[in-house]
Amino acid sequence: MRPAFFLLVLANLTFFVWAQGYLGGQEGGREPQRLKSQLHPEKVSIGPPPPPQGCRRIDGLAAKDLERLQQTIPEEGLAISLQQGEEAPSFWVNMPGLPNKAAAEKKAAELKILGILDFHVVQADAGSFVVSLGVFRSESAANDYLLGLNRKGVKSARIDKRKGAVAPRLEVRGAADVLARRLPEWLAGAAGATAADCQ
Repeated sequence: MRPAFFLLVLANLTFFVWAQGYLGGQEGGREPQRLKSQLHPEKVSIGPPPPPQGCRRIDGLAAKDLERLQQTIPEEGLAISLQQGEEAPSFWVNMPGLPNKAAAEKKAAELKILGILDFHVVQADAGSFVVSLGVFRSESAANDYLLGLNRKGVKSARIDKRKGAVAPRLEVRGAADVLARRLPEWLAGAAGATAADCQ
């Protein structure tokens, strides 16, 4: 009876030592071994996943709108950076080649009779005069306006393409949901401004 008792105690001790991994057979169940087997234990975190990030590029901002957005956007926790923009041409609808001021004033009177009141008489090079009818950012808008003038009886107007100044570009980075929600509101009063994904 007594040898059987000692054998049972010895068997229990042996199983305990083996189960604790002291004999090298159960390393997978020990906490230090589990930590070693993780690829990047320092990256394990508990909590909600971070929100998706986005980046939007804003072009065509006037100086007053640029200043307003530079003050407003950081309040939403977004990061902004000012980039060098691309040269944007403009399209000038005008009536050129008027030899003197009297000819320009006569042309201006004819425009008023046709119901066209939005124009300016400017002096060009070599003493000639030009009737300026509008400057547009896109060629299609200038063409549409010129067609409207033609329908009213203005036949001598034309479109000149001019080099524009390099407009600054604003890049806004941060939470994608905030960008999607707030950017349309910010650009609502900024005439001519466009937004696109950053490249």
